[in-house]
Amino acid sequence: MKADLHIHTKYSGISKFWKLKFPDSVEEPKNILKVAKKKRIDIVAITDHNTIRGGLETKKIAKDYGVEVIVGSEIMSKDGEIIGLFLNEEIPKGLSAEETIERIKEQGGLAIAPHPYSPICKGLGDKIFSLDLDGVEVFNAYHRDGIINNIALSKVIKNYHKKRYAFIGGSDAHIAMMVGNAYTLFEGNSADDLYKAIKKKETTFSGNLTPLYQAILWSYKVVLKSEKMIISSLFFNGNDYIKSIKLYKKLLAMFGGFLYIFTPLPIFSGFLGNYYLKRLAKKKMKNYLLE
Repeated sequence: MKADLHIHTKYSGISKFWKLKFPDSVEEPKNILKVAKKKRIDIVAITDHNTIRGGLETKKIAKDYGVEVIVGSEIMSKDGEIIGLFLNEEIPKGLSAEETIERIKEQGGLAIAPHPYSPICKGLGDKIFSLDLDGVEVFNAYHRDGIINNIALSKVIKNYHKKRYAFIGGSDAHIAMMVGNAYTLFEGNSADDLYKAIKKKETTFSGNLTPLYQAILWSYKVVLKSEKMIISSLFFNGNDYIKSIKLYKKLLAMFGGFLYIFTPLPIFSGFLGNYYLKRLAKKKMKNYLLE
């Protein structure tokens, strides 16, 4: 069976890049399930940033789509991000990696290290080999360079005789179209069987890197949604975050958003960002080879 174990919805909150703040994802849970069913992904784990709300909301409607949902969260620890799977209670961000994993396992959950060597996300790095993790994400479709995945896989294999981990694949989807770009394979027919397979370290991974056009489409959808939220807040009450933004910043954001939506900027920024991230990945590989 196929399980995509790293997916974000509109509940993932606000992200930052340089001085810009924007919604990490604006995707509705029902769209995640529609695409999963279409791509024959049997199980999805909703892993929004520092909350299980997206997983809980998605699970409520999962039966309508014939896709099994695992409630999870991508939790920011002091040492880097950790995915908790099979959760039923919130785990606060900002704890040590050890305490975060302990909180996950107190609920009977599984602890996974996502993109441990990412140059753009806060990964655990080599600390994965000193932690009581159940699996390591060795294939993350959203990291399009491919280099970061190769580093993770190489290091996990190199240290496998010392520390065994389940091999995990995940799309890191931020829009529904990305669901199933990468996934975890296991023997069985349910989330319970997946749980056992990860515990026994009997999983593998497959998939393809996220196409650039999907990354560009994600940025377009985020900006478009942000524009709608800002415009709405000028005439109606917006959410607490939007209400806290000063008027002149809202107007500047609106102007920038219009430029982004109605010009070729999304394509230009997509290619520029892709080039920048590949440079960071190559630098990471160079440091890895020097170790």
